[in-house]
Amino acid sequence: MPARISKTQRWLDLISFLVGRHVPVGVNQVMEGVPSYAARYRDGSATDRESVRRMFERDKAELKEMGVPIETVPYTIHHGTEQLEGYRIRDRDFYLPYLRVLGEGGDGGSHGARRPDAGSIELDPEEADLARDALLHSAGLPHFPLADEARSALRKLSLDLPGVGEPAVRYASAPEGVALGERVRRLNAALLARRRVRFRYHGLYRGEATERDVAPYALLFRSDWYLVGHDTLRDDIRVFRISRMEALEEGSEDDYRIPADFDSSGYLRGSPWEMGEEAAPLPVDVRFEFPRSLWVERNGFGTEVERLPGGAVVRRFEVSQVEPFLRWLLPLEDEARIESPDELRDQLSALAGRVAALHGVTGG
Repeated sequence: MPARISKTQRWLDLISFLVGRHVPVGVNQVMEGVPSYAARYRDGSATDRESVRRMFERDKAELKEMGVPIETVPYTIHHGTEQLEGYRIRDRDFYLPYLRVLGEGGDGGSHGARRPDAGSIELDPEEADLARDALLHSAGLPHFPLADEARSALRKLSLDLPGVGEPAVRYASAPEGVALGERVRRLNAALLARRRVRFRYHGLYRGEATERDVAPYALLFRSDWYLVGHDTLRDDIRVFRISRMEALEEGSEDDYRIPADFDSSGYLRGSPWEMGEEAAPLPVDVRFEFPRSLWVERNGFGTEVERLPGGAVVRRFEVSQVEPFLRWLLPLEDEARIESPDELRDQLSALAGRVAALHGVTGG
């Protein structure tokens, strides 16, 4: 059975296919030329073909919403006797223009391969130096909300104009990353040697630290590192976020065995907030306004509880990790509201307040 293709991969396949064409392409060409659609469209039933067509229309709409300039344009075949509708992405709309520094004689230019029709922007040396200095200053400001964008612009300056964008942007690992890496290394060694581990664990939702004795079964990465294993305290398999462990100790070798029917792949499915050690995940009801409700439904987030007039919907989530869930909801702002429990709605409001204060934003 072929591996499931993610939505991101489909999007990339579609973009790559359209960018590489100099003339508009019809929907049948898209169906046959994009690997993410081709197999089901070519070999599937009539129902499968219709399903793939709808998938393409959703993907196209979502990419356009994100700013990818997919155009729907008419074109003709058979010497102009038949008019069809096709799709294209023009280079000048999709690629950033090239940067050129003018020399004394008005010359200058980018280095490396160029995309046709991408255009260019001409700078004199003084403007290029000012742009570099401004980007370096902005990228280094503490808590500046556009720091990532400034670093991205600085990288473009360095790529198009070698020497102007230097010194290059450098990245440093967070201090806690070193300790986390060492913890992962020790847990991996314990897992390979079949050694039990003991640690103090700070459960996020319970709000208390507990001493745990665990037989490691697997190490997983889903936005963060997690340990899956049999927990003596709960007498069951639990998932632990490694960054919340303290005082890690290892036992003797070969003092447990992993059950033959254990399958770690089941713990990789779902969302980050579903991975946790809680015996009974917290049910959370969230109202999503239209059209965000369509996005949530199409991506399979939560289960539907109630469909409301105007396209809004209430969906229920089983939350084991409260913090990742709240951080997922935070950017949705007025498009998502926690209906229950009340304390989580208050926590989300408090989180929004802390983020606003961090960036110097005051409420109105």
